[in-house]
Amino acid sequence: MNYLINKDVKNLINLAETNKTAGKLQQAKTFLKKAIKIEPTNKIALNNIANIYKEVKDFDKSIKYYLKCIFSNPLYLVGKINLAILYHEIGKLEDAQKIYKEIIDSDKLNFGIYFKLSDINFDYFTEEIIKFIEFSISTKNVSTYNKAAGYFVLAKAERLKKNFKKEYDFLIKAHKYCYESNTIIYNQSLLYWLDIIPKKFNKMTFTNKTSNELCEKINPIFIIGLPRSGSTLVEGIISSGSIKIENGGETAVINSEIIKANKENIFNNNFETNPLNIDINILSNNILSRYTNLNLLQNDKNYFFTDKSLENFFYIELILKIFPKAKFIHCERDLLDSIFAIYGNFFDKMSWTHSIENILRYIDQYLFIIEYFKKKYPNKIYSIKLKNLTENSLDISKKLFDFCQLNWNKSSLEFYKRKDLISKTASNTQIRKEIYKYDSDKYKVYKEFLKDYKDQYSWVKKIL
Repeated sequence: MNYLINKDVKNLINLAETNKTAGKLQQAKTFLKKAIKIEPTNKIALNNIANIYKEVKDFDKSIKYYLKCIFSNPLYLVGKINLAILYHEIGKLEDAQKIYKEIIDSDKLNFGIYFKLSDINFDYFTEEIIKFIEFSISTKNVSTYNKAAGYFVLAKAERLKKNFKKEYDFLIKAHKYCYESNTIIYNQSLLYWLDIIPKKFNKMTFTNKTSNELCEKINPIFIIGLPRSGSTLVEGIISSGSIKIENGGETAVINSEIIKANKENIFNNNFETNPLNIDINILSNNILSRYTNLNLLQNDKNYFFTDKSLENFFYIELILKIFPKAKFIHCERDLLDSIFAIYGNFFDKMSWTHSIENILRYIDQYLFIIEYFKKKYPNKIYSIKLKNLTENSLDISKKLFDFCQLNWNKSSLEFYKRKDLISKTASNTQIRKEIYKYDSDKYKVYKEFLKDYKDQYSWVKKIL
């Protein structure tokens, strides 16, 4: 009998995962509830349903199921790690820190957790712990991912000591091991972001476009640009005005649905010379379904929501075909600062961030594409410089709200007081504080590391 029950539970968990991957979160949740009814202590089912509640921003239920998972399965670290990350993302930093330390006590070589903890409290990292990390990376059986995380912690330690050359050397190793941790996926991703989509952004053909009443009503605000450009700050401000509009964060909905619709051909050699064919009706229905599952489409908020998937600058024309009322907030930062703010962070999901060469190439394409669309759709794109926003937040935020056709009030600049604000980005701890003045000198010490690239791109020569 137990065998049959376990088999049924496994099948239900698999069905849930298939539905979750397809963006059908409600269906996935239903299958997991059935699995939990059969086997109430199943660690995978409990963890997975907690993940879904987190995705739809029902944090109380997410925490409840993570705690059930941990209580029923004390040795199952996955649930504990996920709970700590959730606490981290919703700003319960003391709770997150406590669990991170517990995980480290039971898994001394999990340097991915050390890195998470370093984002909250670097005081934990005594000289003894730093030496332990460096020794362990060299002598212990540590995964390539954990080696990458360990080197990011070591780099941060050197930065605090102002040993910038040593920091840079550690960053090179960190990015090398990060890439090696998932080479096949990274290679494919790199091909897409550097060679395929930059050639397709203005070579898309659209078919089967018919009027969609819901799409005509929706007021999405897409925040675009480069990582570490103030996008999390901008999203926090926009979603904290008179109407607390839905904060989507980095949904990746548009990009994932485009890839899904073209997965048979997108990496085909012939695909590079052909236009990207988009069936607007099918794609818009899939995108609407995904946004609905994420609880972003709220009638009582006039269907306003934010999507902070920064790569959407590639898809501006496509997005406007689907959502004619869409607006784009383009976040800008000094390019020298952008380069090293990106390189200094552990973006393990972004293949192009793991070498200076690829960062420069991506930025070069971004600069060209954003200018192309600003000329084509000048009334749809509002550019905002991080420096200006931090130095004149009152006036800039009011202009931002005017562009978005939202009502401004002072609460928009008090986003850091919110208990329901979530951030999965490197800016997580920064948005828990008041806006502070931009430091224009922070990255000037890194200029020397760009000298070999000054003749490759005209804009690099300008910033050196």
